[in-house]
Amino acid sequence: MGMDVLEVNTPGELVLWLHLVQSKVSMGQNGAEIILDYMAEHGMTLAVRNQELSVLDAGEESPEYKPYSIDDAIHDVCEWNLELIQDMEDGMENPADQKEYNRFSDALDILKKQEKVLDGLYQQTKYEQMAQECALEVIRAALGSVPEEVQARLESYRKGENGQPEEESRQEESLEVQTEKQEVLQRGQERGR
Repeated sequence: MGMDVLEVNTPGELVLWLHLVQSKVSMGQNGAEIILDYMAEHGMTLAVRNQELSVLDAGEESPEYKPYSIDDAIHDVCEWNLELIQDMEDGMENPADQKEYNRFSDALDILKKQEKVLDGLYQQTKYEQMAQECALEVIRAALGSVPEEVQARLESYRKGENGQPEEESRQEESLEVQTEKQEVLQRGQERGR
């Protein structure tokens, strides 16, 4: 690994990197932790290489860092989360006993909580924007125009589940990023001692 590659090992590092590059995707500590946990479970490591996000897939025959956007990471993690949700639901249908059912149910509860966080992140990705544009094109082709109620619902959706405009959400995230940045700097200073 060359000096120009810095692995992203903690949620705070991922949040800080997104803030520093002024990413359109804004995430807090919880979202970053979910992303990094799923990546690690799949043998993948995020890194910053030449100021760009990259991924190393340990499962490949000759692992090497490849370009990988935060949008791609969120997309992949959302897919993995949905697969696990389906596995837990399938397991709950025919459990061997009550203990196994409870295990599947508990895991499903955790996965559903993660799904809510991931849905909020996915809304910020290029994939969500592309899906919205395609849907609007289909509506225009079918109806000639987009009804006001559909447009209003889309705007509400873009503001997020909590109903706050994106800018307000980003300001709240910015305070969280500043706190995490201070923690990262403190850890760096402590290591230097």
